[in-house]
Amino acid sequence: MNNGWLAKGVSIALAIAIVFSGAVGIDFYFFVNRPVPETKTVVIPKGFNLHKAAQALEAEGVISSAFWLLVLARLTDQGRVRAGEYRFEQGGLPGTVLKQLQTGLGILEYRFVVPEGLSAREIAALMVKQGWKEAPDLLSDPHWVAQMHLEGGSVEGWLFPSTYFYRRDDTAVEILRRMIEQSRKILQQEWEGRPKEFAFPPYQALILASIVEKETGQGTERPLISGVFHNRLKRDMMLQSDPTVIYGIAGFDGNITRKHLNTPTPYNTYTRKGLPPTPICNPGQASIHAVFHPEPTKALYFVATGNGSHVFSSTLEEHERNVDRYQRQGRRVP
Repeated sequence: MNNGWLAKGVSIALAIAIVFSGAVGIDFYFFVNRPVPETKTVVIPKGFNLHKAAQALEAEGVISSAFWLLVLARLTDQGRVRAGEYRFEQGGLPGTVLKQLQTGLGILEYRFVVPEGLSAREIAALMVKQGWKEAPDLLSDPHWVAQMHLEGGSVEGWLFPSTYFYRRDDTAVEILRRMIEQSRKILQQEWEGRPKEFAFPPYQALILASIVEKETGQGTERPLISGVFHNRLKRDMMLQSDPTVIYGIAGFDGNITRKHLNTPTPYNTYTRKGLPPTPICNPGQASIHAVFHPEPTKALYFVATGNGSHVFSSTLEEHERNVDRYQRQGRRVP
């Protein structure tokens, strides 16, 4: 009789186990085939393991069960998690969600545009608007700048203007390093492709490129303006570039005066010969290329016409006439 009851108990237990395992299997089947109900953006912070990530996804309604996602990960040997701000598309299955976490696929990227010709201070202000509040402090920190091993001891000129794509957790340091690395790369490429007769070392070329960048917005003029500056440097003439003077004026109000032109500063190329000590902005590749490949010209002067272009001349007399025609027009520099 006891044996009968034992056998009957085993049968009942076996039946319960079969029913339970079947129910579990059905539950798991429905989990792996249940699509993401709506497109969701979820942040998986740095330091999260798969368990925490699964809990976050369940809380946001991306998946129906954190437990079953962990089981799926164990079955498919996928336990890695990449931090980031994810976009999980409506209709995606848990297997796809798991793959996203493992590979980083679907992490949102944002765009940060750095125009050509901005100063380091202006770039820092753009970064603050983008959310990197610490950027100005970094760029003004001599210890951080020293760690970058930048020739000239300044970040000016080394923050390459371009479009940068970044993720939510990218830091200001990471973005600035990318700018510096890109600037070094472009400068090295242009240096390696220079004409044999080119005599400037790379950093001096970068300084001159920053002046070319600020002197014109016309791409076709850059090689010619570069040629003028090369001619003046070869003749030991002062560059007499207004943008260099402006860079050396603290709190410049937009109105350059004769007093500014006559006040000696390290950046006043009306009172000192040669190049300023550092770049005056962050030039783009076109300006850097123009410095390494100046257009052959006899011109020593140029003056803005007021429509974004310049007229060039090879004698001072001709230049004075152009200044009278396009700038003075009966007026004098204050």
